[in-house]
Amino acid sequence: MSGISNKTTPSNPILVVSELTQNKPHRFDLRWEASDLSDYLTAMDLRALTKLSIKGEIRAVGGKNWRLTAKVGASAVQACVVTIEDIKTRLDVEIERRYLHDIETYEAELIAEEDLDAEAEGIPAEISLLDLALETVTLNLDDFPRKDGEELEIVLAAPKGVVPLTDEAVKPFAGLAALKAKMEE
Repeated sequence: MSGISNKTTPSNPILVVSELTQNKPHRFDLRWEASDLSDYLTAMDLRALTKLSIKGEIRAVGGKNWRLTAKVGASAVQACVVTIEDIKTRLDVEIERRYLHDIETYEAELIAEEDLDAEAEGIPAEISLLDLALETVTLNLDDFPRKDGEELEIVLAAPKGVVPLTDEAVKPFAGLAALKAKMEE
């Protein structure tokens, strides 16, 4: 595949954007073994990561910009936040990244911050397909995984002779609103 950097290793293919030709799409279909991913488990707070893959293409858009579309797949094992048992999750996520030549002008023309496009960014010198796949997995896994039916119990604690602080106690205006509603009856 043209555009692959000489920095590429079998476990980390890197696209060099300046070496990509603009007259054809550049396709990729990559898979990593669990042994290639073991160094990332701790940083991602995972017990296992297998079947990581990214399949897609990057193509020129309008002469100066690029559009990357891909499907990222992975099987991950996380710890349940309640029971610490293993929870297996399968992810299959469609992604799109738009790499814009003049990102500053594009963002300045937006009317409100809510209009910002999370998929748009400036054109990087290199795109690590492994980093892109790992980022997608990280963003799509549950932050607080729980086994079905498991709930966190509320624990109230306070020194002897002191009433434990509750959510209702730290919301004094909620109590006033309830009092006002009662008085209006």
